Amino acid sequence: MRLSSKTRPRHDPRKIYDIHADRAAGLTPSEIAAKHDLPATTIQGFLRSTAQACALLSPYDLQRNALPANAAVQVYWLGFIAASGRVFGQNNLSTLVLAIHPDDAAHIQTLLQDLIIGHATCEFADSSLDGRQVYVRDRQLAERLLQWGISAMPAEGSIPLEFIPRSLVSDFVRGYLEGSRHSPPFGGVRRRVPSPRSMRALALVGHMPLIEGLSRLLQSVCGIGRGAVAPFGRTGLTQVTFSSGDSARILEYVYRNPVRTMPRAASLAERFVQQDGPRPRRASRNQAP
Repeated sequence: MRLSSKTRPRHDPRKIYDIHADRAAGLTPSEIAAKHDLPATTIQGFLRSTAQACALLSPYDLQRNALPANAAVQVYWLGFIAASGRVFGQNNLSTLVLAIHPDDAAHIQTLLQDLIIGHATCEFADSSLDGRQVYVRDRQLAERLLQWGISAMPAEGSIPLEFIPRSLVSDFVRGYLEGSRHSPPFGGVRRRVPSPRSMRALALVGHMPLIEGLSRLLQSVCGIGRGAVAPFGRTGLTQVTFSSGDSARILEYVYRNPVRTMPRAASLAERFVQQDGPRPRRASRNQAP
């Protein structure tokens, strides 16, 4: 299955956030268009897509309103999609394309239940270049992901980490780890996930601004050293690799009490689930640095 090579223009997610802030401040669509030097139809499209039915909140709504009960689940999927997803097409043809491990098809059904209101068309296919792929044809979800910074090219798209509430960083990182096919512990074609003791290093692969931001953020929240940052092959992506000791601290942080995780991660998660009490209460306004 092939998608059209004509893709939607890439937009700055921070500018889209400012557009919603301008609307909340009382500006009309024409005034917002003049302020940002964008066509009025583009502004109206961004504002209209927020009003459409979608379980995934926009960055503006997540920041400015009280966190919903399923906020951690939403942010988990944002991390998963940031690691493995792209958005192709326009209007009714907008499609989320995910590159997944062959054993994770059932986990994608959970994604559909968590993020889509109504019926979504979901198709699986195998690519000689990208392996197993899933096509989620839901315009509302694709429109919302564009506002988060998910683009058609993995080397271009990047979710600004300031959009992620500080209290939900562990959920985002866990989703990113589980969605990545490039790096351990879930990347590759192996069916068994390595144990924390046998895994030598944890790596994150993606768009350079996001990867470097995640590295700094994990240093802050986990009390670890700086990971080794290097180009990832000839893909235009960047990789940060952590030492075995720091990798264990990261896994303990993200799996202390996960609200959503994939079946392949169950044995790994069991080693780190917090045993001495409930998950710490999350503040609704703290943001990632």
